[in-house]
Amino acid sequence: MFGYVKPFKPHMRICEYETYKAAYCGLCKVLGKDYGFAARMTLSYDFAFLGLMALAMNDCPAEIEQQHCLTHPFKKTPCLCADEGLEFTAAAASILIYSKIKDDEEDRRFLGKIGPKIMLKLTKKAYNKAAEKYPDLAEYVAEQLKTQAKLEKENCKSIDKASEPSSNILAEIASRLSDDAEQKPLLRRFGYLLGRYIYIADAFDDVERDFRKRGFNPLILGNYVVNDLSLPEVQKKTEDSVNFTLGALADCYVQLEIKRFKPIIDNIVYLGLKNAFYDLIKSKEEKQHEINQ
Repeated sequence: MFGYVKPFKPHMRICEYETYKAAYCGLCKVLGKDYGFAARMTLSYDFAFLGLMALAMNDCPAEIEQQHCLTHPFKKTPCLCADEGLEFTAAAASILIYSKIKDDEEDRRFLGKIGPKIMLKLTKKAYNKAAEKYPDLAEYVAEQLKTQAKLEKENCKSIDKASEPSSNILAEIASRLSDDAEQKPLLRRFGYLLGRYIYIADAFDDVERDFRKRGFNPLILGNYVVNDLSLPEVQKKTEDSVNFTLGALADCYVQLEIKRFKPIIDNIVYLGLKNAFYDLIKSKEEKQHEINQ
């Protein structure tokens, strides 16, 4: 479900991209400091973006320092130091990642449970600590994932209904990125639309696998053609949903009071999201071309 919220690097200045990487590194540091080494493995582009949004909506101290990186231990890299601003994002990531892995593990058969069970053991401590800080958020995420499981068992064919739990979770997380009463409703709407986009992109990414295994996927339910998949029809359906969602997201975004990092966030909202989705389309077209050859 993660990895579709990225910047569009060709349209970023070097200093902006370096700042983005520093924010990514900063969240990784906070995850490690607050929740242990294993929590760092749950780091994603999506939560790096939410961390940047949290900093952009507030005036908490944030400085870039040269620090050693986990992946480059012998060379210092820029790191955005803002523990206060990234603390909630790290907690939310720990809660959501563990909850998603647990939900995934319950849906799999015996052999398929091995990987998720290992990840559950590695991330449980971080989850427990984050859930203790934000019990209401942990409870809300669990409730929404139960609703998600129910929709999947019912083979929900509506992408709107199927995406609702994921959208609600991101809406709840985003609404907590600022204490400003006027900004909270806008952030909730922004998070809802971001969650909807991520869900649809993820469903499209998995469409061939889900078709092959007859797994749940609202994009292909009702689009089976005997023993073949009508991929062009699915792609058109998905593009329409993504374009509508990103348009509404942009309309909401312009109403937010972004205090800093605006060029970076502009790049992700206006270019990065759409580019990430069309990268999926391009990847599928290339695979289909290889098959035809």
